[in-house]
Amino acid sequence: MDAFIGEIRLFPYNFVPQNWAYCDGSILTVQQNPALYSVIGNRYGGSPGQNFKLPNLNGRVAMGAGAGPGLSDRPVGTALGADRITMGPSNFAPHTHSVMAKDGSESAVALDTPNSTAYLAQPRNIRLYNNTAPTATSQKLAATTVGNAGSGATSTALRNTMQPFQTLSYCICLDGEYPIKSS
Repeated sequence: MDAFIGEIRLFPYNFVPQNWAYCDGSILTVQQNPALYSVIGNRYGGSPGQNFKLPNLNGRVAMGAGAGPGLSDRPVGTALGADRITMGPSNFAPHTHSVMAKDGSESAVALDTPNSTAYLAQPRNIRLYNNTAPTATSQKLAATTVGNAGSGATSTALRNTMQPFQTLSYCICLDGEYPIKSS
């Protein structure tokens, strides 16, 4: 199989192909793997000149290095994220919700089909619950109809944030063609 030293590929096997190793954070010695060390160095950990770690992609998804418009720079070797988080107020963008209701005195503009400017309630002088016709000042929602939700306190329960996945094996090439930098 033609591959570059340090190249990472996904494999659907339950074994590691010859001249490859799992990307599981294993420690290798520089003396036994000088070519791979010259390619990745201690980017993923280890003691310079003695040993080095392979990338650890267990439970992780590979992401392209660099930055795009409006995105943070992600250098090669950066490991971030979590599969579970504790939910708290900082996980949510500040926002408000408006409740729009009318008293029923404008029956000519009432809608039968909702749209983005429709009101939550705009009765057409229909008296379902009493015989008194509504007026502009007599309409009131029950005090418990709208209110704050949640306590604002941080929950200690962890929330799963993993995207849907299919398990495959990330492997790194230990012995192959040496990659030459383009000029």
